[in-house]
Amino acid sequence: MSRGSSCIMILLPYSPDTYTLLILSAIAQCTAHCVSSVHASWQCASMASRTSAPLRTQHLVPAPASTKIRLALLATGLCDALGAPAEFKPRFSFSFISLMKPNGNFSLGAGVWTDDTSMMLALARSLATYSGSGGFDEADQLEAYLRWYQDGVLSAIGRCFDIGSTTRRALGIYKDALKASRALSPAETRRLLPAAKEKEKEKRRATAKSALARIARDLRGDGFGGNGSLMRVLPVGLAYSRDPAGAAAYARRSSATTHPSAVCQAACAAWTECIARLVRSADAWEEQISKLDVLHHFAAYPWPADADALRLALAADAPLPAGVIDPAAVEAHYTAHHPLMRLRAAAHTAALAATPSAGDAGALAARTRAPLPSTAALPSSGYVVHTLVAALYAFLATRTFEAGALLTANMGG
Repeated sequence: MSRGSSCIMILLPYSPDTYTLLILSAIAQCTAHCVSSVHASWQCASMASRTSAPLRTQHLVPAPASTKIRLALLATGLCDALGAPAEFKPRFSFSFISLMKPNGNFSLGAGVWTDDTSMMLALARSLATYSGSGGFDEADQLEAYLRWYQDGVLSAIGRCFDIGSTTRRALGIYKDALKASRALSPAETRRLLPAAKEKEKEKRRATAKSALARIARDLRGDGFGGNGSLMRVLPVGLAYSRDPAGAAAYARRSSATTHPSAVCQAACAAWTECIARLVRSADAWEEQISKLDVLHHFAAYPWPADADALRLALAADAPLPAGVIDPAAVEAHYTAHHPLMRLRAAAHTAALAATPSAGDAGALAARTRAPLPSTAALPSSGYVVHTLVAALYAFLATRTFEAGALLTANMGG
């Protein structure tokens, strides 16, 4: 999860092999820690959900960047598996989710992550292991996604059981190009002598570049605005945290491998810049990053003109007045003028009215569902704008990781 082996020592204190191991064993390394912390924090989550602390007082918990990276990867797989059974289902139409459940959509057992986590891991592995010039390579990433799609590499069950329509189209373009070029499969390539093997790898790489050009041409329209590239982009922000401008640029390029639309690229760039900032500040106790800072990042973000849907969804009704920097004044402005803050305020009122005491049966379900607006007020479809807005709302409306995980899992959609 870096620019490649040539840049890992600059970005993070791990060798390429160690960093790859970090990525692929994140869940195993963190499970014991997270299980204990989840049990210890449920009471905190229960009490916190009944109060509405100002965003400016809710700060990032300081920790080494390595800890943040491990837990970010773990959280991706955990939340993906937790919410997968509710995928494709209308909000409030399914039983409350608080534990891992079997995924009836694909006849899978409990705790199975989906294509989102598999592609995130594929991107992470590419960033960690690609050794070519520059370290970041779209052709290598496209190949990694195809290996997941065709061979089940990094799938939780050894095969691809679901894939987004735009990703399927993009990988179909690459498959057709490989067939036309008569490229050998990776398994066939491994049996070649060294010189022939390198020649075949270069042929496959050239084919990937040709496919990327067609993907950029054919899939850049507004009709290809799915959330696939946003759901996998986390490793870019983790790896490029010390290079904010580079992180945003690489996020756009990462999106374009399958989702070249302007809205998808802009969403990935903004999200990645935020992730990078959080990682940079993770072990800097003197730099207090609050939830208000995160809200301001998206509300004041310079959205490009061709991604106006994101500006309309995430900007405040009125811009922050020049010279207003006091956190209390900034939060007061957004409370009055930002649509997500108005939703948050309404949800808090509903939570106070609807939430039973902590000991009542069904209290956890009531506390979790109380802040959930209607689907009309907060869509959670596969459209990239809906996904980004819903994720930000869950972040703002809850005070613990556990509460946020349950809220998003029970959104459905």
